[in-house]
Amino acid sequence: MDRLRLMETFCRVVERGSFSAVAREEMTTQSAISKQMQALEAQLGATLLVRSTRSHSLTEAGQLYYARCRQVLDALEDARIEVQRAEHDIAGMLRVAAPAAFGRQHIVPRLHGFYARYPKVKIDLLLDDSFVDLVAAGVDVAFRVGELKDSQLVARRIGTAHRAALASPAYLARHGEPQHPSDLAGHQCVVYTGLAAPNEWTFLDESGIPLTVKVNGCFQSNSSEAMRQAVCEGLGIGYSTLWLYGADIRAGRVKPVLTRFRLPPLPLNVVFQPARRPSLKVNHFVDYFAEAFAQDPDIADMLESDAGIG
Repeated sequence: MDRLRLMETFCRVVERGSFSAVAREEMTTQSAISKQMQALEAQLGATLLVRSTRSHSLTEAGQLYYARCRQVLDALEDARIEVQRAEHDIAGMLRVAAPAAFGRQHIVPRLHGFYARYPKVKIDLLLDDSFVDLVAAGVDVAFRVGELKDSQLVARRIGTAHRAALASPAYLARHGEPQHPSDLAGHQCVVYTGLAAPNEWTFLDESGIPLTVKVNGCFQSNSSEAMRQAVCEGLGIGYSTLWLYGADIRAGRVKPVLTRFRLPPLPLNVVFQPARRPSLKVNHFVDYFAEAFAQDPDIADMLESDAGIG
């Protein structure tokens, strides 16, 4: 097999952590990847990987070879980027991850404009409310709403997602409107279990002092879209980002409550794989969405643009 191809597979095995992860990406078998590594070791006359039942580790020779391979492959990638920049040709597959509701409401509707600029790019969009492991999933760029948990990720902050407590007019007609966060103890609250402390809601008073209250209700879900639908159906009061309810607020299906109290905002970031600088393709993708979010009135009122590095 071509030496360069074997070098690429070897680096991906090291970076993904397993033969099976690379096999899934290549849509082949684990044994096929194992045979490629054996072929590479045979060509080199050296053992690169020490294999066990469920994992592998690099030998000293493997560590040296990986460092050299990474230099060669990165140099080739730099050359490819330079050629594409010169030809103004951004092309190829881009694997993107995003929270489910955010992806459906704010990424997919804007892809027409992105393809108008970059028709040769293919988007593989992974929608998942949990934080996807970029390396294990082979993701190039991910949208993250909230504080970043992984300090190793390279991140670019592109906005701030503001939040509110919301309820439908039908629910408020039956149960009344809370006037203070402590009133929520007497209300049905729709709980999003994707949060670290889902039953604790924090508000800021007029002086910016945080006030945390415990809430409960008859419905909870790990899906932000299921939670949104439950609030619109009048099952209770929700606590969420405003962008999730933009159309519902305008249509009168829900309204913010406890508006004298602010909710701590959440950063909106895009994150990249660690130890890898974003490709030209990724940079153009991120720039396009940062520009779109800043110019769209529906989101511009809810996001404070910030192009810094987070």
